[in-house]
Amino acid sequence: MERFVDSRNQRSQKEETSYINQDDLEALQNAVLTPPYKPIQLISQDGKGHHQNRLLVYEVLKNDGLKQKTICVDADDFSSPLSTTIESRSDLNQIIVVDNCKERHHQKLIDILGQRTSRLGLIVISTDGVQINDERFRLVGRPGLSDSTVLKEIASKKAEDVIVPNAQISTTSIPEQECLDLPNSINTTYDMIIQHLGHEVLNLTKRVLGFMALFSKIGSEINITPELKFLSQKIGFIEPHDWLRFVEIIHLLREHKIIQGQYYLKISDERFRQFLIQEWWDIYGSSVDFKLFLKDIYIFSEDLAQRLIDSVPYITATAKGKGVAQALLGESGMFSSGVLLKDEFGSQLFGKLTEADPAMALYCLKNSVGTWGKEALLQFTTGRREVVWALEKIAMWGELFSDAARLLLALGEAENETWSNNASGVFAELFSSGYGRVAPTEASPQERLPILKEAFGSNSKERRVLALRACDQALESQHFVRHTGAERQGLRKEPQLWMPKTYGELFDAYRQVWQLLREQLDNLPEDEQQQAINILLHRSRGLGRIQNLADMIIDTMGELTKRNYVDKKKVLAKVIHILHYDGRELPPQIRQRWEQLEDELTGGDFSSLMKRYVGMRVFEDKFDEEGNQVDQAQLRIEELARQTVENINLLQPELNWLMTTEAQNGYRFGYELGKRDKDFSLLPTLLETQRNAVVNASAYLLDGYFRAIFEKKQEVWEKQLDALTKDKKLNVLVPELTCRSEMTDQALLRIINLAEKGIVGISHFRMFGWGNDILNLSMHVFNKWIKFLLDSSDTYAVSIALGFYHFYYLDGESKHTLPEELTRELLTHQLLFQKPEAGRRDQMDDYYWAEIGKAFVQVYPKKSLELADKMLEHFGEDGTILEDFHSQTHAVLNEITRRYPQEVWKWVIKYLGPPIDSRAFDIKEWLRGGEWFETKEGILPIIPLEKIWEWVDEDVEGRAWYLASFVPKILFRTEGKICLAREVLVRYGHREDVRGNLMANFSTEGWTGLASLHFQTKKQKLFGFKRGEDNENVKRWIDEYVASLDQQIEWARIGEERRGF
Repeated sequence: MERFVDSRNQRSQKEETSYINQDDLEALQNAVLTPPYKPIQLISQDGKGHHQNRLLVYEVLKNDGLKQKTICVDADDFSSPLSTTIESRSDLNQIIVVDNCKERHHQKLIDILGQRTSRLGLIVISTDGVQINDERFRLVGRPGLSDSTVLKEIASKKAEDVIVPNAQISTTSIPEQECLDLPNSINTTYDMIIQHLGHEVLNLTKRVLGFMALFSKIGSEINITPELKFLSQKIGFIEPHDWLRFVEIIHLLREHKIIQGQYYLKISDERFRQFLIQEWWDIYGSSVDFKLFLKDIYIFSEDLAQRLIDSVPYITATAKGKGVAQALLGESGMFSSGVLLKDEFGSQLFGKLTEADPAMALYCLKNSVGTWGKEALLQFTTGRREVVWALEKIAMWGELFSDAARLLLALGEAENETWSNNASGVFAELFSSGYGRVAPTEASPQERLPILKEAFGSNSKERRVLALRACDQALESQHFVRHTGAERQGLRKEPQLWMPKTYGELFDAYRQVWQLLREQLDNLPEDEQQQAINILLHRSRGLGRIQNLADMIIDTMGELTKRNYVDKKKVLAKVIHILHYDGRELPPQIRQRWEQLEDELTGGDFSSLMKRYVGMRVFEDKFDEEGNQVDQAQLRIEELARQTVENINLLQPELNWLMTTEAQNGYRFGYELGKRDKDFSLLPTLLETQRNAVVNASAYLLDGYFRAIFEKKQEVWEKQLDALTKDKKLNVLVPELTCRSEMTDQALLRIINLAEKGIVGISHFRMFGWGNDILNLSMHVFNKWIKFLLDSSDTYAVSIALGFYHFYYLDGESKHTLPEELTRELLTHQLLFQKPEAGRRDQMDDYYWAEIGKAFVQVYPKKSLELADKMLEHFGEDGTILEDFHSQTHAVLNEITRRYPQEVWKWVIKYLGPPIDSRAFDIKEWLRGGEWFETKEGILPIIPLEKIWEWVDEDVEGRAWYLASFVPKILFRTEGKICLAREVLVRYGHREDVRGNLMANFSTEGWTGLASLHFQTKKQKLFGFKRGEDNENVKRWIDEYVASLDQQIEWARIGEERRGF
């Protein structure tokens, strides 16, 4: 890809131009320059015709500044970043010349450019004589073209601004050598200035362009911002007549699209701007005190100063600019003390200087942040983010990596941020084994390794933990993501991120980190040791797929099982996991080694199989090798239970761990054991072992055993649980043993009795929330249970009651009738209308309460009025069941209001105000309805209109404006419905405070997309409503609101242009 730049000498230009047919030239000029602009195809069948066509295109585009607006690309290269940019950017305006086009390229052009001709000028130079054949294209003949050239236009809409500077092309998408020929572009621009303004103002214009280039944007409307006036004075336009000359220059540059923008001006072509920045630094770099210059601008406008520092990354493109950067970052520079790094603007400026000169930025940080102690780094908050980002960019350069990584390690040691790309996260990502575009640095893994060794050798726990985290990142082999690329490096050549020369180099990178981590195991404290083990296990599957590394991985897994601090079950679970998911893809010899390791770890004796199948709950046991759902563990557990019953002596050595959390499948084994133990002869032994279990005790096995008792002999089950209530050690297990079997009336009464004695707590009842067992309870016993919970002073008890009450009475399978008094007591319980002493309410409480409340209103409508008063009294109160703005509980009040609007209104106006407290605010929001992104009506239209007017007319001065602030913000005309907002305007719209508050009401909203478009849409809807309106108050309000929206549209557009939309 290249810019259309003339490299011929003057003689060859004249000679070649003489061969151009003037009729052809005129026809092509008309097609390119005369609207409507339509893409063009030039066809030739021989080399000479092709050469003439190229000359023809060049002669047309070399004039009128079109050269700098044109990109020439070979058809074979059209899959370059340029085509991606054109394909994805809807705002791009450009002239594209596609040369050497053949039939095979046509479809690509059609797909990418055929539907984008409203913004792209397209000239296709074809060499095989084949026309683009597509129904969207039509052939248009032009007289005067030679036989070797055919002109074909693509039917399209008018292409607006098709010939504009290529400001929209990302500079990161086009290599530097392929970009605009800047000196030629500058000369073309300056020739135009001389032509229109004369030689005497050329230097002034250069100064204007140079200073404008320093800023990403300059506010251009004087009534909005004085930025342009300020800039003119900084340039030297002091006198009134100077200002007129300055405006004239700006107008000319704008007219010729050298600068662009409605509210904010900027240089149209980014590469042109970069050239101007370099030129400015060449001219003024040694004479301008940049620190003072920046200070003056910052004092005038921090926002303008922010736009100035956007150009800082380009300053080191010149020797003078580089000297300024070095002075700012040097020993006596503005950042030397580190104070400015703790300032928001100062740290942002430092980040831009880092892009300009990373080596000097690192030098500065080593002599500032690098000298701070841990406590000082912990206090480093403002500016920390920018410093971390700066170090991430610095570390990309191979020669700067080590020192940048050490600084990040120090910041990570004193971490005070919680997000993932904090100093700790960035440090860890520096050691990723990703390569190419996802590599974090130029430095090879071998060059990075010493930093990890230093961190592991540190006395600081935080540093060692960071080293572990970095090792985990380094051992990732499947998925790589980078959020920061190498492109933000000013105008310098981008760093050449690490790319392994061979697979062996990549495998060595993994091997060295794996071995380092393995070697550190014995030296680490226990918690870090376990973290290291988890990393090795976690990464074993991904690395184990690499045949070159598989033996090392398997050897390490085997070694881990021989260390007494390693949980063998974790290793075995990982081996099973690898074989299940990857076994069939592994080379036979590698798979055989994994299977051998699995067999060694599993063992074949009774004790080993118990630890494997009763001690481990492995997900992969639920499937066979084909992925079919087959519970492989169940058959093993049944067999182990059979062997146990046949030979009780086998169980004795295993009992101690079976009654702990080690028995992950203890419930299943206990159930199978109970099913086979005919006389429950094992029960005394199991109970005694459970009594003696102290460390990590678990009743899983007993739970399963008791379930088997319940299924075989329920009366024995009840008797045994009754006996356990008297067992001081085991009585606390009664709720759990009950839950794992089935709930009965007697069982529930037993647990309530234990709770009344304080043996079990309220929380024990929560475990009965799973399954349908409670539906079998009698209403008498269930209601006694609920009454017990409601008598508690624990908020958690009421939460449990809500869940069970909803399930028992409102579940689809329930046949129970909702009781009046108990339901009323539950819904109005005082603990629901006060803030919990600790923590928050259960997230399901408001749902259960609302569903029960709606059912109560349906069954007992007249009794619900008491509930409405209670709700309004505590409406929106923090910590209550009604606290959320749009709580589900509001549905209950809505239903009551629909049934009894006048009665509810009496209570509403009691709490509504004014004065407006937080409760009144929440009530009025409920009355109005809608959310930020919605405009649906609230409950207010249900209230009889005469009752609303009656309330307002009692105090028009204090209530008319208030009503306007919470009527539903909807204007409509629907048969049989009243538009309350309109009625308020008709009745009270003569009052200014009413109109103002209604505007504020309608402006309380949210939207997505551009604000200007949102306000424009609102404006059009208001105009639409006004067309059918005959009331003067309503029309006056619409006119005033439209005027307000016009101002908001303008301000929105200003902000949008400022942000680049």
